[in-house]
Amino acid sequence: MSRALFLSDWRTVRRYAVPARMIAECAEARERGDWRAACEAARIDVDLPPGLEAEAAARAAHLAPDLLRWHLPRALHGSTGFAPGCRYLLIPDEPVGAGTVLLTVRTPDTPEGSQRLRLSAVRGAGDLRDDRATPLPAYLWDVRHTAGLRAALGGSDRRLPLLTATGEPLPEAALGVGDDLPARAERVWRAPTRRQAFAEADFAFAAGQDDHWSTADRSWPLEPLDPLRLAHDVRWLAARLGVPALTLSTHSRRLAVFADMRVAWTTAPLAASLPVNPVRYAADLELIRQGRLTPGALHPLVRDALFPGTPADPFVPTDGELVRVRCGGVWHEIEARLGRLDPLAHTVEERRRERAMRAFGGAVNGCFAVEHMWYGALGRLPRRLRAYRADLWQQLFHGGTRRLLELLDTGLDPHLRDGAGGTLIHRIAAFDHRTVLPRLLAAGVGIDTADKEGLTALHRIVIRNGPADVITTLIDAGAGTRIRNHNGETVRDYAARWLSYGGRLRPDFREALEHLRRQRR
Repeated sequence: MSRALFLSDWRTVRRYAVPARMIAECAEARERGDWRAACEAARIDVDLPPGLEAEAAARAAHLAPDLLRWHLPRALHGSTGFAPGCRYLLIPDEPVGAGTVLLTVRTPDTPEGSQRLRLSAVRGAGDLRDDRATPLPAYLWDVRHTAGLRAALGGSDRRLPLLTATGEPLPEAALGVGDDLPARAERVWRAPTRRQAFAEADFAFAAGQDDHWSTADRSWPLEPLDPLRLAHDVRWLAARLGVPALTLSTHSRRLAVFADMRVAWTTAPLAASLPVNPVRYAADLELIRQGRLTPGALHPLVRDALFPGTPADPFVPTDGELVRVRCGGVWHEIEARLGRLDPLAHTVEERRRERAMRAFGGAVNGCFAVEHMWYGALGRLPRRLRAYRADLWQQLFHGGTRRLLELLDTGLDPHLRDGAGGTLIHRIAAFDHRTVLPRLLAAGVGIDTADKEGLTALHRIVIRNGPADVITTLIDAGAGTRIRNHNGETVRDYAARWLSYGGRLRPDFREALEHLRRQRR
C-alpha cells in the first residue's frame, strides 16, 4: 500500500475522527480537573483494577484523552476506525520500574464497531514483552509533554520537515538540502531503499544482513515506517524503561533497534516491542504540504506544538446539500437534509403518484430514480449526494450513540442507507445497540432488510466477526437466520464456516454463533 493511499485515509480520519465538540468538552473537563469527564467526552470507558485506582487516577490527571484518540493508529485501507484489538501502555516521562502503575488503553476488536476505547491500568511494563502491548511516549497523551511531538517528527525550532519556516510547502528542489534535523528527515523520507533511509537516520548496521534489508524493501509492512521517528521514540522509551533496545515487529521479522543507534535483524523478542504503526511517517505534514489539510484543522495541542500561534479554522456547517439532477428533460434541484431527500420541483401529489408506481414495480426516472437509489436500489447517485451521504455516516460513526440519538431527535431519517444499501441496523455495532435498536425497530426499520448484496444486518455482522452481544441481541429481537443473500447463502452457512475454524475464535463469538444455530427461524 502506498503512502498516497495512506494520505487519502488520513485526510478522512482528520476530518471526522476527533470531532470539534469532543475536543472542546475534553478541554473544559481538564480545566476543571475532571479526568473522568474528559474520558467520557472522548468516548473512553474507564475500568481501573481494584488496588490501582488512586495511582492510576494520579496518572490520568495529566491525560488528554482526545489527543490520545487523535494519535492512535488507524486501520486505514479505506477505514477510519482504530487499528483493531490493540493494547497500549502509556509511558510517563519518568523511570518505569516493576512497581510503577501505568495507564493502558485498548481499542475495539473491529474497525467497523463502536469506537469507544477502554482505559485501565497495570503495575509494571511486563506486558511489553511478546507484543502483548505497545508503549506510547508521553508526547502522544500527556498534556505536559505535547511539545515533544515537534522533535519526534523531525522538526527544529525554525521549521518542520516539508515546510518552510512560515509553514508554506517547501519547493521540491529544496527538500533535503542542509544539515538541520528537518533536512535530514526529508532525506530519510526520500531515500530509495529502506537501508538507505536507516543510514540517513544515522543508524549503524549489523554485519552480514544485506539479504534481510533487500527483503525489507520488498515487504510492504515496513513501507510507512519513519526511521528518524523510530530512533527518537526508541531512545526516549529505552531511557524510561531501562532497556538497551526495543524490537520493531513486522509481520514476519523482528528488527532490534538499540538506543545507541544500532539495528540488527533478530529472531528473538527483546524486553519491549514496537509495531510499525506508531512510528509511521507524519501524514499530517504531508497533507499540509499538499494543501489537503490546514494547520488550523489540527488538534489544538498538536497545532500548538507544530504551528504555535496559528488560529483554528472557522467552523463550516454541513447541514444539507442541494443537488441538480436531470428530470423530464430539465434540471431539477433535490435537497438532502438529515438523511432525507426532498425533490423540490415536485408537488406532494406527484411524489405520492411516483412512489405508488414504484411500489407496484413501475419504472421511475429523474428525481424519483435518485430517491429510489438513495434508499438502496441499484444505480449510481450523483457525486455530491454520495459525498453528502459519506459525510453523514462519518459524523455518525465517530460521534457515536450520542450523536445518532441527537440527530434522530431532530429529524434524521431512521431509514437512512449506507453506500452498500445497508440500514442503521446494519451499522448497529458502531452504537449502543441496547439503546438504538429498539428505537429503530419502533420507527419501522426492518430487522431483516437486505443491502445491495442481499445481506441482512445479522449476515453482515457475522461475516465481519462482529460483537457477540450484538449478534445475540439481533437474534433475540427476531432477526432471521435462514434468509439467503444473492449468493444463496444464509447466515447459518457463515456461522458454520466460522465454527469450523476451531479454537481460533473468540469464546464469546463462538457462543453467539452456537446460539444462532439453535434458532428455528
